[in-house]
Amino acid sequence: MSFDDLIGGDDLTPEEEARLRRVHELLVEAGPPPDLPPALLNPVRPTEAKVVEFPLLMKRRLAVVAIAAAAAVIVAFAIGFGVGHSKGKSQQFAAERSVPMHGTPGRHGVIQIGKADDAGNWPMAVAVTGLPQQENAKAYYELWLTRDGKPVAPCGSFRVHGATTTVRLSVPYKLHGFDGWVVTAQPASDDRIGPVVLST
Repeated sequence: MSFDDLIGGDDLTPEEEARLRRVHELLVEAGPPPDLPPALLNPVRPTEAKVVEFPLLMKRRLAVVAIAAAAAVIVAFAIGFGVGHSKGKSQQFAAERSVPMHGTPGRHGVIQIGKADDAGNWPMAVAVTGLPQQENAKAYYELWLTRDGKPVAPCGSFRVHGATTTVRLSVPYKLHGFDGWVVTAQPASDDRIGPVVLST
């Protein structure tokens, strides 16, 4: 149905008509609402219902209210999307430095280290690529700080999914007391340090 068929415009000021025409264009652009669920297609109707006839002016006013309400929903959605999108950008990880890791061909990673907080916690974003997914539901990978190339201080556990997995970790150690990092594969049934799969 066109705007002129729906609203008319004989009793509207040019400003009202222009505003409603813009709202109508937004609604047409948004498309029709999703289909009703089957339960609502055949609602239970009362046995006796009075039919109330609305004069033409009342019908037009109701149409104006409906269009204005729909426009308010569109505007609220747009504002919510914008706010959520800007929050997502503001929560991106701010790295102070990056440390690359390597393993067998096709396996590599990077540790992004952020600024330590007042308590001495170092936030990290760790991305690993090419590590096989764990078949055992209790198996995992562990990131370690090393001394003389040996893992001595655990920094966090994770499981991989897909080709590349990124996790956020945090360590409370003073990083200058260590000489590198490794990632080990930890089987579910063993408390010992597993084999190294990535190292700096």
